[in-house]
Amino acid sequence: MRPSRALIAAAVPRGMRRASSQKEWLRALKEDLEVLELRMDGYSNLTRVANRICWAADWKTMCSRPTVAKIVERTGLGKATVKRWVRWLRERGWLGVVEQGTTVRYRKGTKAGLDDDGYGNRAAVWVLCVPRRPFAKPENDQPADLHEGTSEPPSVSLRRRETKCPTRAREADSSSRDHSRISPAWTLHATARTKRDRLWACERLRQECLPLRRMTAWYLRWMLKPLFEAGWTVADVLHALDVRADDSVWAYTWSSTSELRHVPGWVRHRLSAWLDKDGEVLPSRSQRAAAALAAQRAEQEARRREWEERAAAAGVELAPGPRVSREEALAPVPVAVRAEGPNEAFRRARAELERRRQEREAQTIASALARAR
Repeated sequence: MRPSRALIAAAVPRGMRRASSQKEWLRALKEDLEVLELRMDGYSNLTRVANRICWAADWKTMCSRPTVAKIVERTGLGKATVKRWVRWLRERGWLGVVEQGTTVRYRKGTKAGLDDDGYGNRAAVWVLCVPRRPFAKPENDQPADLHEGTSEPPSVSLRRRETKCPTRAREADSSSRDHSRISPAWTLHATARTKRDRLWACERLRQECLPLRRMTAWYLRWMLKPLFEAGWTVADVLHALDVRADDSVWAYTWSSTSELRHVPGWVRHRLSAWLDKDGEVLPSRSQRAAAALAAQRAEQEARRREWEERAAAAGVELAPGPRVSREEALAPVPVAVRAEGPNEAFRRARAELERRRQEREAQTIASALARAR
């Protein structure tokens, strides 16, 4: 039997609304900032559990009734893991509890393993919920989604507004992170050595690349840690997001950053082209340029030593070249000004050529007259 509309409306947590479709619920969940801050394994487990819950939902009521055993069987995760992520979704309001899961043992009126409805164990019923659009907050601090005189519906899946105590040890509250204290003036070609420098470099990355603004600087620092340890710079990371290691350019299949459903996955896929078969980071563009310049200088030094050895074997003493400062080497070379008109040597050579031409013409005329006679 489908639950009534009143029961479904009472199960929707405060600040949330019932999702209109399965696609809307999955997209809103994957684009949530708290979900994007999860680790890679946690994000994978959450999406696997959420997919199974979403696919089992009714298209009209958006109520899902999968069992934990079925989710464990389909996803391959442990029972404790599935329960933990279901509780995570309920506490943050993504799932509203329409009916609690119960067993025959804890229900009254059971006979021979069946209840009064003729059924055994009953699975929990959840309604898929998404956040409401933000409205202007009234003056009396009452939520805009509740009318005056309307109380909050009873639900066991109320979304946690504030978390004072962290879940894990040494975990800081995400609300206390102040992005304004991070300096975005980190240079593009500097190598980040310390954790603070890497945080500043990630903030500069968020300023330069629009899709990365949907990720926090702390999450970027954790994701790009192998690259920074290998000596990469901000310019190298930006180059790797557009160009592969074999200098082939990535093709963009989206016209707007809003079409990217999972920005961390997009970044991980682009940067995977700069890893070898063993998962080691390849040299970046700046490192390759520095290596090529070092090889060129080594070749020039080898040629200079070869010339010195040949000159010493031939008994020729090479004069040391003048030591030129950096300012003189970078100074523009003066261009010689061309003199106006021919000089005296040019005039003498030109007169000699003219005299010889006249002699050849006179000899030619004299030989022609002799033949005519």
